[in-house]
Amino acid sequence: MKRLFVVAPTRRDLLNLADPRLLSRFDLVFEERPGLDGVFGSSDSTAALAVVVADRLGLPGPGYEAFMRCHDKLVSRRIQTQVVPEATPRFDSTDAMRPPERAPLPYPFFVKPVQGHLSQHAYRVDSDQRLAEVLAAARRASFRYLIAEELLSGRLVTFEGFMHRGAMTPIGVTDAVMHENGISFNRFEYPSTLPDGPQQAMADVAERLMPAIGFDQSIFNIEFFVRDDGGVSLVEVNGRMSSQFAPLVRAVHGVSSYEVQLELSAGGSPTLPPRREGVVAASFLLRTFEDAVVRSIPDAAPLLEAFPGAQVEILVREGQRLSENDDDVLSHRLAVIALSGPDRQALVERYDQAVSVLPFELSPVPMGVPQNS
Repeated sequence: MKRLFVVAPTRRDLLNLADPRLLSRFDLVFEERPGLDGVFGSSDSTAALAVVVADRLGLPGPGYEAFMRCHDKLVSRRIQTQVVPEATPRFDSTDAMRPPERAPLPYPFFVKPVQGHLSQHAYRVDSDQRLAEVLAAARRASFRYLIAEELLSGRLVTFEGFMHRGAMTPIGVTDAVMHENGISFNRFEYPSTLPDGPQQAMADVAERLMPAIGFDQSIFNIEFFVRDDGGVSLVEVNGRMSSQFAPLVRAVHGVSSYEVQLELSAGGSPTLPPRREGVVAASFLLRTFEDAVVRSIPDAAPLLEAFPGAQVEILVREGQRLSENDDDVLSHRLAVIALSGPDRQALVERYDQAVSVLPFELSPVPMGVPQNS
């Protein structure tokens, strides 16, 4: 049994690592100790820490420099331009401390931090005035270096795969369903409904890009826009697994992507069973669009009893103000609900039922209390 150090496990990690199948294969420890075979982390921060520890101990992993080439959006874009130019949008860098005399790209364009999280501080910019406002907001948030990118359109999807000894193996493509505001995610559906052509185009991009980054021995994910003509435009590269999709992979393949990453982190050669016919899965984001104070959170047990195999991740706590969380600029997440079913219509119906048995009690923020975000 391989022993792995799980770095600063998140609530999501603890939910997914409680899988009896995983516990029968791996000895998971939560502190550094002798006899480790690997180091595991799933989020941007814990995956980065895991890479640092693995490098120090001489254990398998992508290496810190390769990991950071993924997550520094400007460095990543420059490599993309060299290796996969057909999938790389126009871009330029911007220094919030030294505002440019002219816009870095023709309006409209999108601006976001070189290193960011979720959709925080990511804005559409349509004018000089709006650009000045965005740069001022970046300075207040201590984001100095930003990247400006041309606006992309099409279907937003995520390609997930893994590198092992220089070879790229696809896991699958997940469809993003956006809220009508165009910023907040409504849900993620797996497997994608895209035809084989665009999915193969994404795999071809990944097969060229990840070795050029120097990335190996780990899961990665790449966000793409798929245009109407089937062409793909690269949004961003993440040098880690997409932990939110793990329950979906498990429902469809029978094996969680946590198991795949643990195997890679321990130096093994993972395999992923083919998709099971007649099974689709989705991860829903239960949101509210007004700041509030959480008065009570629901018990997830009735939902789990109604839908065996479902997973519920509560993202707030009693007494918390919603804007304390690191959500996007337009909404606040309450919970993540993963469900599976025979088709997409059934998934939406099950989600509606799930929400009805998962009530959150929220109250307005008292008058005169300033916004936190």
